Amino acid sequence: MYVSMTGFGTASEERPWGTATVGLSSVNHRYQDISVRLPRELSSFEPWFHRRLRGLFRRGKVTARAEITRAAESAALVLNKEAMAAYYREISSMRDAMGAERDISLDALVNLPGVLDMSPRDAFGEADAEDFLSELLDRAAENWNDMRRQEGAHLKEAVDLHLNEIERLMKKIGDAWANARDSAFAAVAERLKNALASAGISADEARFAQEAIIFADKWDISEEIARMSSHAAKFREIGEADGPEGRKLDFLAQEMNREANTINSKITSADLRWLMVDVKSAIERIREQIQNLE
Repeated sequence: MYVSMTGFGTASEERPWGTATVGLSSVNHRYQDISVRLPRELSSFEPWFHRRLRGLFRRGKVTARAEITRAAESAALVLNKEAMAAYYREISSMRDAMGAERDISLDALVNLPGVLDMSPRDAFGEADAEDFLSELLDRAAENWNDMRRQEGAHLKEAVDLHLNEIERLMKKIGDAWANARDSAFAAVAERLKNALASAGISADEARFAQEAIIFADKWDISEEIARMSSHAAKFREIGEADGPEGRKLDFLAQEMNREANTINSKITSADLRWLMVDVKSAIERIREQIQNLE
């Protein structure tokens, strides 16, 4: 199955104390990488998010975000007197040390970090938090996976087009090679005979034929053509299997590229070489597409 590593999903729910939102976003990554961003009141749930997310995907960089928006009627302003007093003592000490005479404004102290806070009147407990976070994460993951599968379907369409092009080109190369192989072998044998004759060496006909066959086998591309066809079929088979198989497809694309390089190193025909340029271009386009697959 083609499943993209890129996707986004979110889910929200309203409660008496406000609105909770969980979002998932992901991009390409070679390994499994998880990042969790939570508000202060949910910071204890970071390990919980990591455990849940590890089972949702194989590789990619996934960022999970949770947000809590408090309803105005469920919150109240709380003055942190200890923090305010600490600020006052430090500022007074600095004022005396510097010989400043300016009074300390209480309004200024109230605006300092940690002095005035919005505290919920109807706070949720940890059990309640895990309940709604679990539900929201499941819904966000469903939306996220739907988007990744849709993107994967688009990638599959593009890859299938490139596979069709590779198969078309390899058939053309195979047909041309089948017609040219015997004449090419005869030409090689003739060159060997001429080389031996010019060196004044006489060779036994059976021995000569055996060596010529061994030599010809080194530049015969029949096996590589057959393997390329097998790789293309295997590519489609893996793509139809259940579950994401991006790593296997990436490995198989590398194998196809190696076969193409081997064929290119053996053939001497300019026409076949140009066809192999097109084959290698199609393989490279496939490799670019599957880099985004999980």
